Amino acid sequence: VDSRVILDTGGAEKLLGRGDMLYQPVDAGKPTRIQGAFVSDPEVEGVVNFWKSQGGPRYMEEILEEGAVSEWDGERREERKLDPLFARSARAVAAEGAASVSLVQRKFNVGYSRAGRIVDQLAEHRVIGGYQGSKSREVLMTLPDVDDLLERLGIE
Repeated sequence: VDSRVILDTGGAEKLLGRGDMLYQPVDAGKPTRIQGAFVSDPEVEGVVNFWKSQGGPRYMEEILEEGAVSEWDGERREERKLDPLFARSARAVAAEGAASVSLVQRKFNVGYSRAGRIVDQLAEHRVIGGYQGSKSREVLMTLPDVDDLLERLGIE
C-alpha cells in the first residue's frame, strides 16, 4: 500500500523494515523517521513460550458454579429480603427484553431508590446482567426461566 494513502505523505517506502518507523506527533506537520527495537517473530514466540511454561492458569471453579456466593455476600442476602415487587419486576423485564432502573420506576410507579434495589436484586439472582453504563441491562432469563426461579425461591 502506498504510504501516501495511509499517511497522506510519502516516506514509508524508504524504511528498511528493521525497527525503523515514521512517527508523526499531533503538533508536527510531517512525520519523523525514528528507530525502535526490532524484534523478530521467532524472538516473540520464544518469549511467549517462556511465559507459558512458567505455569498454567489456576481457575477457581467454585465461582463459576451457579449459586456460589462468598460468605459476606450470602450473609448480606439473608439480611435483605426480596422486594414485594421482585416477582412482577422479573416477569416484566423478561417480557420486555431489557432492564433498567427507569423501566422499573415507570412500570411500577416507584422511586429511584426502590427501583435501584429491585434491579440489584434481579442482577443478584441472574435475571439480568451487570451494569453497562447508560445502556439497558441484558436480560439473561426467559419468562419460563423466571417462573422456575420464582418457584425455587418460593414466590408466586
